[in-house]
Amino acid sequence: MRVLRAILKSLATTIVFFAAAEIGLRATYAIRTAFVRRVPLPYSVGDDYGPIPPWLDRLMILVPDDELIWRNLPNVRRTYVDIFSPAPTAAARTALLRRFLPTLPAEFDRNPTWTIALDSRGYRTGEFTNRKPAGARRIACVGDSWTFGMNVDQERTYPSRLAADLRASGANVEVLNFGVLGYSSFQGRQLLERRVLDLDPDVVLIGFGMNDSEVAGYRDRDMVGGAPPALRTRLLEDAADLEFYKLLKYSALALRFHPKSMGDFLREQAHDRGSGRVDYSAIEPWTRVSPPDYEANIREMIRLSRARGAAVVLLDNELWEESPYRALLKSIAADTHAPLVDSLRIVADARTAIERGIERDLGLAAAPRDEPAPGEGSPSPPAASGPAASAPTRVVFRVSGGRYPVPRALSIVGTDRQLGDLMPNTVSMHDDGTGGDERAGDGVWSLEASFAAGARVSYVYTNSGRAGRWEGLDVPHVRSLVVPPSRGAAPVYLPIETFGRVYMQADDWHTDATGYELIARAVADAIGQGRVGRN
Repeated sequence: MRVLRAILKSLATTIVFFAAAEIGLRATYAIRTAFVRRVPLPYSVGDDYGPIPPWLDRLMILVPDDELIWRNLPNVRRTYVDIFSPAPTAAARTALLRRFLPTLPAEFDRNPTWTIALDSRGYRTGEFTNRKPAGARRIACVGDSWTFGMNVDQERTYPSRLAADLRASGANVEVLNFGVLGYSSFQGRQLLERRVLDLDPDVVLIGFGMNDSEVAGYRDRDMVGGAPPALRTRLLEDAADLEFYKLLKYSALALRFHPKSMGDFLREQAHDRGSGRVDYSAIEPWTRVSPPDYEANIREMIRLSRARGAAVVLLDNELWEESPYRALLKSIAADTHAPLVDSLRIVADARTAIERGIERDLGLAAAPRDEPAPGEGSPSPPAASGPAASAPTRVVFRVSGGRYPVPRALSIVGTDRQLGDLMPNTVSMHDDGTGGDERAGDGVWSLEASFAAGARVSYVYTNSGRAGRWEGLDVPHVRSLVVPPSRGAAPVYLPIETFGRVYMQADDWHTDATGYELIARAVADAIGQGRVGRN
């Protein structure tokens, strides 16, 4: 009996200890959250963040949903700080993500911020009633983070800019933003069927693709429905939600986490030659929405919308030229006679305009515009013929320091020997009128190198780090180039890039406020010019 009492006493003491620890952790996290004014959004190449600290859970805006997989929390207001910017090392970005203090280091005070406000239904739009305002045309924007407006303030999302553009032309419209971070066409179809169409929209804007192509290890359609989980499964899930367990798990994972270096990502991209082509038929069970399912979802959304009397506009929202989802969307638009707003082309054209403006303002050589410029998704140039087919192309990389001081020199690194063979801060660029540099001291750093025409070259810039160390990092983004054909003895000057910036992009996945504005104008043109009909 004495042994039993001792065991019960130990068990009670253990339960009290863990209960006290759980209560203490929850209280500590709640206090921390109360002091957070700006939520940092650090980025990592390849999304190689490692484990996410459990104290960040209370700042998440997504919660599970039985029908939609997840949804937005209602009545939420957050201000985010974008950290898509240079960093001294990759570890500095990871440290910022795992920082427990609710304040940010002073060096991030100048980083851009953006604020969201979700209504009582969890949408990034103003409060609205089920009944349309009298005489107004209701426009429903259904989509993912591009529609939600990642990286921009409320009034700078494309649905907000669309409302402003249409009202400026005298139209009486109500534009509703149903964008949700991370949504696929499967989730969009569920949302449209279950919630949006009952609001009797006159126009439905549909923008999906980026998340459909994610190889996440599951299919969206397998994540809903089915029998309720068994009691044992529910108990294990409840246990996994305990803060004490989550902290222990996070600590163990953090100790084992060994992030890849930028060199690892450059090497991987070189091995697959950076073509960007993926055979989704081979990985269908692990892809969120396969291309055939994506096509079926988009076509069904169009059919359902038109059956309820709404017109449809399609939006392409991928910065990936070779995406099979992009080709499918073009085919669907042609078959159904639905206007297609080609966001990739809009962003690419605006990027080219920026590059031309920099060349003109600085009085430097213009990059050839009849060949692809450096950047994601550049198509391969036409094959050269005759002697030029075997002649290497002399290209000149050019990059401005932008708003970042350059204590010693900007450097370039890639897998090629001319670019340092993955040894960072060893191939310095020139701002002294040599090595391909056009004008000494103008703040544009240059390097001449030779490659075979049509080759894909991936590279990054660094700023004044120690030789052989991944220091002085640029934005977490792998830049790329499809080498144009040779032009004889003359070098080919590439567009002038800017350290700490990717033109027309707020991060690797999204455009910036200017891009959203241009997209909104294109949609407004489609609506205003009568290209949208109830067909």
